[in-house]
Amino acid sequence: MPVLDLMNILLMAIIFIISLAVILAITRVRALENSTVKTIVYIGLGLIMFTLVGFTFNMWENPPSDGLIIAKDIVMPYTQFYPNLILAMAIAATVLITYMERDNYAYFFAGMGFAVLVPDLYKYIFINGRSDLALLGCALWAVVPMIWAFIWRESALIEMKAWEKFMRSLKATLISYPVYLFTAIIAIFGESNRGISLDALQGVASSVPEIIMFILVTIWLFYLLNIIIASVMFAVHDLFVHLLGYRRVVRAGSVRYERAMQASAKTPQPKPKVNHYAGLIEEMQVFSKYMGQIDRIRAASTIGRFKSEYQTLAAKYNEDSKADAEKMIRMIEQEFMKKY
Repeated sequence: MPVLDLMNILLMAIIFIISLAVILAITRVRALENSTVKTIVYIGLGLIMFTLVGFTFNMWENPPSDGLIIAKDIVMPYTQFYPNLILAMAIAATVLITYMERDNYAYFFAGMGFAVLVPDLYKYIFINGRSDLALLGCALWAVVPMIWAFIWRESALIEMKAWEKFMRSLKATLISYPVYLFTAIIAIFGESNRGISLDALQGVASSVPEIIMFILVTIWLFYLLNIIIASVMFAVHDLFVHLLGYRRVVRAGSVRYERAMQASAKTPQPKPKVNHYAGLIEEMQVFSKYMGQIDRIRAASTIGRFKSEYQTLAAKYNEDSKADAEKMIRMIEQEFMKKY
């Protein structure tokens, strides 16, 4: 574990900021239309992200004392919070690409998981002569994020609730943890001159309590951080999609982000229907009721006005109430002929 002086704290902050910047950059890379350019960018981001994980793990290794390399010093980063946090951010970035793209871009990004061993390749190959373990370690580190990409790939086309996303992350953690644990074994033999021998096996037998504690701590950190960081990533994703006025749409086997239209724009409210003949009909009904109390000249003048208004309305509006108005005029004329 490094001494938490100003330099190391600053370095930790820089690594965290760069890791966060890579995750944020993914949302911009998605907008690229050229598939080749997008693939190259994702590969580059993956190299950066997982190389940072490797540097972080190296920072937390205890330096050898008196030239003696102890196994627990090599695997110290596996039991520390910060290295697992950066690893969880790299895995969350893989899941984010899978969720936003659904295509093979997540595999390109996850395949760069081998870069975790880039800072140690010289030690593996040229100092300890373990090129075989270097290749195996690179493969295993690439498999860890690959598992997450594979598990989330099909789920990217399904709208899931928060609980379902949690269970999906838990499944990915369960499957990827044994591979992650095996990378620790590779590190023990790859970063030292150890070989598998009777003495080594006897040493393992005498360290069973420490091994059990190591497994319990790594399970706790690996499960906790990966699930929490993935959940936070989804929450932030959904929040920003909502705030920016977008909605995630799954269509024809692909994922798209479209502008969310206002409900009023989608279903415009129908304009209230206006009955243009209602006023005329109502007035004629009142006139018909009291027509007997009006003299003949005034009644004839009023009926003439009704006809004039009806003709004006009929020239503009062809509604169902038009027939009612016409019928009302004929009825008034008949009553007028009877009374006068």
